[in-house]
Amino acid sequence: MMRRWSLNRRLVLLLTAALGLLWLGAVGISTFVVWHEIDEVLDSALQETAQRLLPLVVADIEESEEEGGERAVGDDVEGHHEYIIYQVRDARGHVLMRSHDAPSEAFATSLTPGFNWHDGQRFYTEISQDGGVAMQVTEKKGHRIETILNSMLGLLIPVVFLLPLAGVTIYWTVKQVMGPIGSVRESIRTRSSTDLAPIDDAGLPAEFAPIVKDVNRLMERLGLALASERAFAANSAHELRTPIAAAMAQLQRLSADLGPTANQARIDLILGSLRRLGNMVEKMLQLARADSGIAITGEAIDLMPVLHLLLDEMRRSTAGAGRISLAEFEAGEWKRRIDIDAFAIVLRNLIDNALNHGAAGSPISVYLDAVGDLHVVNRGPVVPAGDLVRLTERFARGATVAQGSGLGLAIVETILRQAGGRLTLCSPAHGMEDGFEAVVSLP
Repeated sequence: MMRRWSLNRRLVLLLTAALGLLWLGAVGISTFVVWHEIDEVLDSALQETAQRLLPLVVADIEESEEEGGERAVGDDVEGHHEYIIYQVRDARGHVLMRSHDAPSEAFATSLTPGFNWHDGQRFYTEISQDGGVAMQVTEKKGHRIETILNSMLGLLIPVVFLLPLAGVTIYWTVKQVMGPIGSVRESIRTRSSTDLAPIDDAGLPAEFAPIVKDVNRLMERLGLALASERAFAANSAHELRTPIAAAMAQLQRLSADLGPTANQARIDLILGSLRRLGNMVEKMLQLARADSGIAITGEAIDLMPVLHLLLDEMRRSTAGAGRISLAEFEAGEWKRRIDIDAFAIVLRNLIDNALNHGAAGSPISVYLDAVGDLHVVNRGPVVPAGDLVRLTERFARGATVAQGSGLGLAIVETILRQAGGRLTLCSPAHGMEDGFEAVVSLP
């Protein structure tokens, strides 16, 4: 399965990367401007140094010649670190005077007036008016590049510290901005399948509020559809049951009026077919009601009166007479979150299943255990494990000769799943060597 990407993570990464790229772009532009300015400042320093020192050097040389002495070449200057060095040369290129850190050999560059580059160094040459003396001024090799690199590092170093801080700030900001979206997501995640109430869109950003409104409209249409399904199922049950019951009543009346005849077997066959048809219609309508969400409810209801009422009704039936027993529950009440009609369908199907598929005439035990789970137990042959896991599938039937639609346990499982409950089937029943047990667990 493709891994989902995180909106928060992508925003943080993209914004942090964009900020880093913008900072690097700003550093590049600043470095270019600083480089240009440093070139201008250092060129001006070279030119100003040459123009200021040359007249003094020329006067010093003339004074030395008048006195008949010789001028030492840089030896009488106390040693110190120099960024700008110079040489004074005569017309033949001989070094007449130099700064302390300047080489004793003449610079390997021409005496052309003005600026020029040689071997990665910037030189400025100034010639005296008589052309007999030239002064060449330059910087220490690599000084200019070092100055520019230091300036660039001064702009880059803050990125190392500020970019992580900016990332944390962006993460916190994105988290705060995306907070309402997370609240809506959590509200949807924690809702039960029965909660179709609108989602509160207060405090949501303008970009996200329309999505929540669309979801609320969808849930409203879903609620209307469920209500319509329930109404349709209820009306259809009434309309379909009545004609079948009427046909059975007419056929029974006709059989009584005719008395014993040679066609009695055919009449009984038709009556049996109508009963099976009525039972199938009843199951199909129950399944339709189950699929429409009949079990959905928002409150817990005491189901003990429904349990007693339904069991009393089934005890009065021909199949259930004298067979159904209910163990008293000490708590006196049994509150569970399920619709009353849905619970009645669940209980009726479990009892019908026990009556139809249990051993003929054997008792059926109904009881509530200590944790409040409902048990319906009947005697009968053991259901194989392979068949047991299939019994909650629609139209699935075990190895039985009894008549049935194969829908009863499927209806029970569907209703309990909607109510947040669980159906557990066991065979043999607990504490028995045979039999079948259905356990209903409800929230």
